[in-house]
Amino acid sequence: MRVYTKLKTLFFLSAVMVAWSCSSDLTTDEQGSGTVLTKAFFNGTGAPEFDESDSWKGVIKNASDEKVAEFSGTESGEVVLPAGKYSVEYTNGLNVTPAWDTPYYYGEKDFTVTSGQVSDLSITVSQKSFGIKLTYSDKFKETYGEYSAEVTSPEGTLAYAKSETRSGHFFNGPVTVKVNFTTGSKNDSYTQTIEKGDNLIAPGSMLTVKLTVPNEGDGGGELEPYYKSAKGKVGADLKSTLTDIIEGHRDRGYSALWEIYRTSDRRSDGTVWDIYSDNPNGANPYDYSFGSGQCGNYGGEGDCYNREHTVPKSWFGKKAPMVNDFFHILPTDGYVNGKRSSHPYGEVDNASWTSQNGSELGSARSGLGYSGTAFEPIDEYKGDVARIYFYFVTRYASKIGGWDNEVFSHDYKGLDPWALEMFLKWHKNDPVSQKEITRNEEGFKFQGNRNPYVDHPEFVDKIWVTSSTARMASLPSAKVKFNYILVK
Repeated sequence: MRVYTKLKTLFFLSAVMVAWSCSSDLTTDEQGSGTVLTKAFFNGTGAPEFDESDSWKGVIKNASDEKVAEFSGTESGEVVLPAGKYSVEYTNGLNVTPAWDTPYYYGEKDFTVTSGQVSDLSITVSQKSFGIKLTYSDKFKETYGEYSAEVTSPEGTLAYAKSETRSGHFFNGPVTVKVNFTTGSKNDSYTQTIEKGDNLIAPGSMLTVKLTVPNEGDGGGELEPYYKSAKGKVGADLKSTLTDIIEGHRDRGYSALWEIYRTSDRRSDGTVWDIYSDNPNGANPYDYSFGSGQCGNYGGEGDCYNREHTVPKSWFGKKAPMVNDFFHILPTDGYVNGKRSSHPYGEVDNASWTSQNGSELGSARSGLGYSGTAFEPIDEYKGDVARIYFYFVTRYASKIGGWDNEVFSHDYKGLDPWALEMFLKWHKNDPVSQKEITRNEEGFKFQGNRNPYVDHPEFVDKIWVTSSTARMASLPSAKVKFNYILVK
């Protein structure tokens, strides 16, 4: 019997459920043993690649820590186990030395075999390694004729050849990145150590180190006139400047949204672009026509679309201009909007309800930092939601101090740590799409301001991931500047 479990997130992006299937007709012998049929599966977007090889291994041990069974890859097997206590481990078989491209996964769990009974056994396998990926700007490649890099951890070193952008996986910090390069006839190098306390290396994270020439990409280049006053700024200073740029937009009223949606949220086939019914990998379960599909009353999915405040209006007392702000109000299925209600966006552990495109309502996952009910959109639109929230806490920075909920904070960051960490992850994993670019342009025509994080996704890191970028930029002797881009 195959048991498939739904993908869950643990340690950022890197945990999946490995489902062990047990025989539905467990038999017992005279000593009270049980015959258990076992097989492991991965299922779900983002799960580690299961290559059908012997690299994945499951090991069952008894209470005396003696191995009683071992399974390789996707191999099925039968085990006769006396009633008693056992433990199971599952791993992709890598040891604790740096490895190219392949993360290290491991999970363990204790379980009990009871004579004559059938028990489902599942184990959470999480990524224990973290990745370091090196990238090079075009300017860097033009400036330095020969260059290479190496990353060293307590377990060993991986050497990156010229222009090599592959990911190395490590187990413990600190890690030291050393770049060797040639300027003219002179060989030179630059070294930077990333400590554990930088919060940039953690199990399941991927740290991208972008190699640039000094003063490149940190405000040294030109910004379009709309953002010119933001040049060279980071952290709270940049966020405050963006607030000055985008506040004071024209409030067009709530009813005007119906009309702007015809151009801002229109699919290529002319239907409404609803993030709760869109299926990026196949046919949509239902579609809406502009005008005729407007709510109205609804009794289920597919009845009508309405105007959803992604930041629930009850959070800010239904006050203007937030209640009419185009940039956070999307056309969505009325029934799904109603199911979400005023629950925050989050990552769901146990879904109590799932929409037809896979959006989920349910209990927030363990370890998220928020323990209530959450609503999780599909991966395709998580970045969209994150950038809407970054816009909102920037546009209304002077107001959120008076709002009490578990998402917003009263410091300059504007978001509670759990929400900020999650939205940073969503922002990195789901980059800006053409849908958002089109919507941003239409929003500018409609109400006279823009979402800066759609125009300049790099502003997110400059404001909310500043500890390393600011520190590196402050080293005047650096011949190479490291830009840290944290992906969790």
